[in-house]
Amino acid sequence: MHDALAQYEGMHVSMRVCFVPLDYPSGQSGGGVGTSIQTLARAMVEKRHQVTVFALQSPGEPAARDDAGVRVVRFPQGSLHWYWSKVPIVGHPLALAIRELERGWEAWQVLQQLHRQEPFDVIELTEEGGLFVALFMRGVPIVARLHGGPYTFCKYTPEMPLPFGLRLSRILQRMALRLARVLIAPSRAHAQEIATELGLNHPPIEVIPNTVCMPTTTYPGALNGKIPATDDPIILYVGRLDRSKGIPALLRAAHQVVQEAPNVRFVFAGSSHPTLRRTDLDQLMGHLSLNGRVQLLGHVFRDQLVEWYQRAQICVLPSYYESFGISALESMAFGVPVVATTAGALTEVVKDRITGFLVPPGNSEALARALLQLLRSRELRQRMGKAGRERALRSFGTEKIVDKTIGTYKRVIVTNSR
Repeated sequence: MHDALAQYEGMHVSMRVCFVPLDYPSGQSGGGVGTSIQTLARAMVEKRHQVTVFALQSPGEPAARDDAGVRVVRFPQGSLHWYWSKVPIVGHPLALAIRELERGWEAWQVLQQLHRQEPFDVIELTEEGGLFVALFMRGVPIVARLHGGPYTFCKYTPEMPLPFGLRLSRILQRMALRLARVLIAPSRAHAQEIATELGLNHPPIEVIPNTVCMPTTTYPGALNGKIPATDDPIILYVGRLDRSKGIPALLRAAHQVVQEAPNVRFVFAGSSHPTLRRTDLDQLMGHLSLNGRVQLLGHVFRDQLVEWYQRAQICVLPSYYESFGISALESMAFGVPVVATTAGALTEVVKDRITGFLVPPGNSEALARALLQLLRSRELRQRMGKAGRERALRSFGTEKIVDKTIGTYKRVIVTNSR
């Protein structure tokens, strides 16, 4: 720990920051949490801070590598929870809780070794996998960034139960959150959600929005030709194919849209998810006569995803809950109007009738009407896309978000040292 506390309060001092997000972009995977952490981490390196990221091992990824100055250390995910899930009667209900403990234990084992070699000034956890770090590294200031987890998403999604195993794993996560010095929520909505869930016994919560790497252009300039050219209008969904993301409602809306705009294409860029099996998706698409009008890309590499954003006329995010809505912000950054729901924090990101349209979650009819209104008016799409781009740069620019985060770290470090 640095000796002069005044340095942290008034001067630039290089901090040693450690993120433990579990998810971080790799050649094989990477979701919204990892993408936002990557943007933050790289920006902090540009400000001369030393940044280490701990994430789960991905197939083909080295145990350690340099990512634009960010030291990325990956640890293997244990298999105990998988074997435990096969135990009759008690196995499956307890598997999620065991996975939570297993991930946390593995992260702590690696993290403490590196901390002994070169101590971290601050450690930032997420809502998952942080219990042992929070318990056994009490001498280091702990910050927890609240990206949202399966418990919260299931809670707000119709026909998705909250099983015992998920509730138990959430109890473990709450224990870790209560041990943090500060909680960072990406939105006022999620801050309120967590405050209500934790009750009176919780650390201070600060609202610092997420950010993304802002593109320098909003038009299809240097397309790399990986995506076949087409004149069909494209409606793009970016995110995992999770029931909590409102995928069935989106497909029902797509059926209505195709009736009036038969040349439109719906493109889904995201990995599959256990809550919505591929056979269920295929069956629903067949029932809605959407074969040939919906394209499921699976996980998409970043450079190709950029091209899809550039080709899309509209982006859609029909979630039942969002702690923030990274894909909505990315869409706006590319100048693409967004149709989203009023769920969670989306009303704080998308401005209704200015940068896009907001509709009630699960309402496929309202979703279809909003999509059709944008499809029919190029002028409306351009106006909303421009407003979205301006809002993304003004309210969610990386420089502003990083400065707020660094300010929070400094206050936590100073408080911890007194």
